[in-house]
Amino acid sequence: MKEFSFENTLKLTESQYLEVWALVPVTRLPLWIRRVALMAVGIVFLFTSYTLALGILLLVLVVISIFTPKVIPAGARSLFQGHRYLRDSLTYGVSEQKLWVKGSRLEGCVSWSMLVTWRERAGWLVLSPSGIPPIYLALARLKEEGLYDQVSGLARQNAKEFKTFR
Repeated sequence: MKEFSFENTLKLTESQYLEVWALVPVTRLPLWIRRVALMAVGIVFLFTSYTLALGILLLVLVVISIFTPKVIPAGARSLFQGHRYLRDSLTYGVSEQKLWVKGSRLEGCVSWSMLVTWRERAGWLVLSPSGIPPIYLALARLKEEGLYDQVSGLARQNAKEFKTFR
């Protein structure tokens, strides 16, 4: 295999992180509009005996969606906020022998055999090895530099593709 090395440095934003890791696709409608629409449908459903239970269920779900994030912070957004290393600009890199991530407060390197899963999503090739944070590689730059086939080939050879609901 031809020797190569690829690095990109970036400070991942919360919106970029959510595009990659959110289980449900990030929607463009504001949350309050979705909640008002569900409440309106739930109230309409209360008027007939056939849909009464569904109306109550919708209204309960709206109430839960309002209070649960404050009580139980879960999901991709809270994970992003909890990962302190994501607040810094990090350099993610790969070569034919290893994967690495470097920052002012973090440095880690593993061989390709430590790769657990990989995925392509939202313009990123995300490599998730064991022992270090995920590696984010810009797909456009990989293709531009002619390294996409080599890097994705190593990913396929060493790990399974991450499956999502999409």
